[in-house]
Amino acid sequence: MSMGIDSYPIGAALITLVTALSVGGLLVVRKRCRPDELRKCHEVGGYLLSVIGTMYAVLLGLVVVDSMTKFQQARNVVEAEANCLADVFMLSERFPAAKAKKVQELCNFYCNQLIEKEWPAMTKGHIALPARRAAIRLIHEVTDFEPTTENEKAIYPLLVQEACQLWDNRRARTNIAQYGVPNIEWTVLIIGGVVTVVFTYFFGLESLGAQIVMTSMVSLLISLNLYLVVLFGAPFSGDLSVGEGAFKVDKLIFENQLGYRHDLDLDNSLFMHPDPHKKAQEITQLNTDRKKIENIDGAATTYRK
Repeated sequence: MSMGIDSYPIGAALITLVTALSVGGLLVVRKRCRPDELRKCHEVGGYLLSVIGTMYAVLLGLVVVDSMTKFQQARNVVEAEANCLADVFMLSERFPAAKAKKVQELCNFYCNQLIEKEWPAMTKGHIALPARRAAIRLIHEVTDFEPTTENEKAIYPLLVQEACQLWDNRRARTNIAQYGVPNIEWTVLIIGGVVTVVFTYFFGLESLGAQIVMTSMVSLLISLNLYLVVLFGAPFSGDLSVGEGAFKVDKLIFENQLGYRHDLDLDNSLFMHPDPHKKAQEITQLNTDRKKIENIDGAATTYRK
């Protein structure tokens, strides 16, 4: 698998390289300028560095927080989309058998398209058109139905609502995947970091080793924060990314319910899942949905009586 800038080994190498270059720049300045000449800049340079450092720290901090928020938003949207897809699948069981079968097969097909095509595409900032077409087909299939029984009339609004939320969450996810950190923002961040580091060269300490250590720490801290923006700014690519695990759980459940596989024990398979707590939450939610459907069935039966 190819590694990009958002992989940990490449990131560590880049951070090390940037830190080394900042030290190299300091050594070049100290070779060309005597320490007593640099000390003349201390008074004015100190005030200017305080202003520039503060401005850049605020800007960089806001961008890092915004990127982390975006990453968490992407994770929440993916979980919500997977939950909506599972709800559509489970609620459709109360439809006529032929209709329910078609809706459930489309749910499973859409889930496969997400896992096999859209997630790899999102790592490059794109979306998979087959997955979008599958979502549209699923929504059309859900809305192309006229409920007749009281049970169907009670379930149908819930199913349409979940289908609409599925589409809304899908649009939110694809928008996050397609639009990362703007180029102009990266330009400002990189130039600001370079200016901040270069300003440290205008100070001439008696101990060159001490100044090298301080310059290295400033450069390292800036590089680490910039790399956080790289990692969190693109939530669906790199070593730190939002995965398709929630849809894989959906796929296992769908295939088991449709009879495509019979080797899935929902309770015992918790111990084989990489995140048992998350899967337990998924199964608990599905069980809750089943109980809601049973309550609606009971209410509809009482109403008919």
